[in-house]
Amino acid sequence: MGEVVGSIAGSLIAGRGAKKAAQSQAAAAERNAQLAYEQSKPRDVSGLFGTATFDPETQAANLALSPELQEIYKQRLARAGGYTQAISAYDPSRYQEQFYEEQKALAAPAEERERLALEERLLAQGMLGSTGGALRQQSLLEAQATKDLARRAEARSAAQQELTFLRGLESGDVGTATQLGALPYDYATLGRGIGTGMSSAAMTGASMRNVAAQNVADTQAAFWSKLGGQVGQYGGTLFGTSTPTGTTAMGNQYFASPAATTASPASAAINSYLYGGRQSGF
Repeated sequence: MGEVVGSIAGSLIAGRGAKKAAQSQAAAAERNAQLAYEQSKPRDVSGLFGTATFDPETQAANLALSPELQEIYKQRLARAGGYTQAISAYDPSRYQEQFYEEQKALAAPAEERERLALEERLLAQGMLGSTGGALRQQSLLEAQATKDLARRAEARSAAQQELTFLRGLESGDVGTATQLGALPYDYATLGRGIGTGMSSAAMTGASMRNVAAQNVADTQAAFWSKLGGQVGQYGGTLFGTSTPTGTTAMGNQYFASPAATTASPASAAINSYLYGGRQSGF
């Protein structure tokens, strides 16, 4: 009976020891992985243009301009918004007509002087009211009408140019604001680069620590396996019911007397390890 109990106890000790070693190694691996992660996180970076920070709790990056650049950023966006409203309210046809009337008003005095001067010449030449004089007057009016058509075409072009100009102002301010807003991104890239640079070293360190933990676990498992084997081999002696092959009835000086009929000290120690002090079945 002692041999059977010893064999079972040996197996339990070896199994329990291997389990503890494996748990210890797994816990160490998890700690090493967490440490490697912490070491490879992006770093906070600040400079003249702003800051880039990383919140480990929310896993979010926060980019911010310096106070001076924030003010310029707001100004550009506000002005761009004004141009956007102007573009939305812009009526090319109305602007075209307005531009045309302005140009026509500017040209009207000169055209009137041209007509009066022609009439004076025709009158002086005695041609006013004649067919030849009428033809010359008609030619002048047609020339002035051609100029008027040119002014209308110019007004259409000016209306389109005005719209393009407003859009250019809007785009310029939006572009400036966008460029300003992107400045802290370079800091974020630098912070991420520092973390990435540390990642390789962190992973190497974690790998080395894992190997060390594995070696410790292997040593512990080997110890408990050896102990379990010894308990199984000397089961009869340990538990006071038989003597292992090659020993005498003098007993095992390290464990218990073979004449003992109650649980030996070794049995009590094994029971304490396996069951935490609770009474075992042997």
